[in-house]
Amino acid sequence: MGLLAAGFAAWWVRVPGYMDADYYYANARQIVEGEGLQEPFLWNYLDDPEGLPHPSFTYWMPLASLVASISMMIAGAGFRAAQAPFILITACLPVLTAHLAGRLTTDGKTIWQAAVLAMLPGFFFPFFVTTDTFALFALVGGGAMAAMASAAERGRPLRWLVVGVLTGLAHLARADGVLLLAPGLLAAVFWSKERRTSSAFLVLAGYFAVMTPWWARGALAGDSPLPLGLNRTLWLLRYEDLFSYPASILTPERWWAAGLTAIGRDRLQALLTNLQSLIAVNGLIFLGPFMIVAAVENRREPIVRLSGVYLAVLIGVMSFVFPYAGARGGFFHSSSALMPVLWALAPLGLRRTVRWAAELRGWVVERAQTLYGWTAPALAGLFTFGLLWLRVIGGTPSEPAWSGSAAAYVAVAAELDSLDPSPPAVAVNNPPGFFLASRSPSVMIPNGPPEVLRAATARFNIGWVILDANRPEGLAGLYETPSSVTWLHLARRVQESRGEDILLLRVLPEGVEP
Repeated sequence: MGLLAAGFAAWWVRVPGYMDADYYYANARQIVEGEGLQEPFLWNYLDDPEGLPHPSFTYWMPLASLVASISMMIAGAGFRAAQAPFILITACLPVLTAHLAGRLTTDGKTIWQAAVLAMLPGFFFPFFVTTDTFALFALVGGGAMAAMASAAERGRPLRWLVVGVLTGLAHLARADGVLLLAPGLLAAVFWSKERRTSSAFLVLAGYFAVMTPWWARGALAGDSPLPLGLNRTLWLLRYEDLFSYPASILTPERWWAAGLTAIGRDRLQALLTNLQSLIAVNGLIFLGPFMIVAAVENRREPIVRLSGVYLAVLIGVMSFVFPYAGARGGFFHSSSALMPVLWALAPLGLRRTVRWAAELRGWVVERAQTLYGWTAPALAGLFTFGLLWLRVIGGTPSEPAWSGSAAAYVAVAAELDSLDPSPPAVAVNNPPGFFLASRSPSVMIPNGPPEVLRAATARFNIGWVILDANRPEGLAGLYETPSSVTWLHLARRVQESRGEDILLLRVLPEGVEP
């Protein structure tokens, strides 16, 4: 059933859909085509890149691309081949959820209801079945917490080693997967029934067994074992700073000069945004209260306590350490590890709530629990398919809305090819996405005014700027009046499906008039 549901969503998800998924798919293609861990595009400048090609995975982690590349080596280099393992992983999530629900109850109906909720995951549905880390992180992260609970209850050495391995895989999927070490080590040291020191050692041994080869690869390639430029994200003053050029402007001094009031305000706003996301996205609005009821009632269960620790650490890091990235998608990505637990809790909380209501109203408890217990998955299904229609399928099923940005880039690539069959690097809003459409080396349009863009064009041999409505604030004037910048020449306009223009701007050499 999980495979059927995932396959239905995947039918409409025919392209990666957005930059993160484009990035993982593009790098998987690089691996399959024998280009190794090198990427002919740049989406940020945090590690002071020298040019193209650029070492891949200096910010994001490689597991999603590695998984996609395995299936592509078997079935071909197309997107459907890359997508296949993520469909299978999504199909496994109801099984994991049923297992977790079975740790909390023996009632078969409740376990089935939890599994069905995992088949109808609301906002997560299209993201699970594309080439991103959502489904992967939900499986290995949720699996890691299930293994922690099992190890804490039974204390067998192999189980603690499995905890470490799954935590390492979570880190290999996402940089913030390392946060799963917090509940893992806490369980080993404080909740393990025996051999606490050796349990913690086994967790770390499993974790390092997975991560050490990746770090060694970076060291042998002359790179840092940790994501380069990650420290600079500590000094952002807004999300757009992530695309600053040069990234050397992101300093502690600049950050501190903004003042404690602004720094604190942004972090409180990020906390509020992440809590709203927890209610609306993770709790699917109406399931959240039932998840809380079940969490309180089962607060002594290891899986609930460990999930609570991870949630607290995640909210803290994504609100106060990395508030801008956290509020703009980091928390959404990483909270996927909690979803199998939350889906397991929701029908338990609903069952308990109905029992209270039945006692007050004189209902037949079993009949009311059956009725309302299956109403929640039905509402989740309506909500999920409504979101799928609005965000993925759109008004014209033959041309899904999810494919709109990719189709626009294909059209732009065709126009660019007619103007310049062998262009140098292209500055664009989604470099991996444009590379997939055109095979042209691509870099991110830097955040800032035209002067910053000019400096980047000289450094990275940029011959064209592809400017769309989602441009940096400093280039609003350029988008409205292309002739306002004398070193750029408007060669062509392409209209995307929403009716907005995409500008193809040729970079003119020094001293050449438009």
